[in-house]
This record gives sequence, structure tokens and C-alpha cells, in this order.
Amino acid sequence: MTKDQTIVFLDGIQRTIVATFVEESDTTITVTKPVILNVSPTQDKKLSVQLYPLFFREFSSNRDQFPNWTYAKSSITMSDAQVEDNLQAQYTQMFLTTPTSPVTNSNTPVVKLFDE
Repeated sequence: MTKDQTIVFLDGIQRTIVATFVEESDTTITVTKPVILNVSPTQDKKLSVQLYPLFFREFSSNRDQFPNWTYAKSSITMSDAQVEDNLQAQYTQMFLTTPTSPVTNSNTPVVKLFDE
């Protein structure tokens, strides 16, 4: 594995984790930006795929810094699965630190919601 590579593994309670590889030792693997890959059926008999952060950065004192998470290799199951392109794009988008600016139209009138 190479640093900053997206990896997939099962954690100790068999959740599918997608994360960015940081480093490993003989007994541990360290990742950052881990998310839980959740697949659930919909009412129209399709599958819904969602990514949930393992730790919401809104709870962190520094939202632009991502903590590392170290897992014992003895309690996880590694995979050589590659994440599909659309899912990889969604994963990457989740961790952008600079917000994308909304498209504005200078001809649009400003609407005041409250009296001054």
C-alpha cells in the first residue's frame, strides 16, 4: 500500500470501512478519513449506497485537520477491493476543506427577509 491510497477493509464488527492509508507496522494499520460504507435496500427494490464519516469533523476543534485512526491488524479483515469511480469521487468530496462557492447571478434582485 502507498501513502494516500484509498483502501477498503472490514472492522472488528464487520462494517465496511473506506479510508486513506497512512502507515502500517507488523501489528497495526493507520488510516485517516475513515467512512462507513452502508448499503441498504430501497422500497423500489434497488440498493442505496451511502458513506458515513466514522467521526464527524464538526465535532473536532480543528475541522480542517483529520485525525489518524489506528487499527490492530488482528481485529480487521483487509481487502484488495478498489472503490468504484463514482464512490471515490463522493469519498473525496466529503473531505474537501475549502467550500465550493455557490453560483450567483448578479442580475438577481436581493430579497430582504426582515425589516431593518
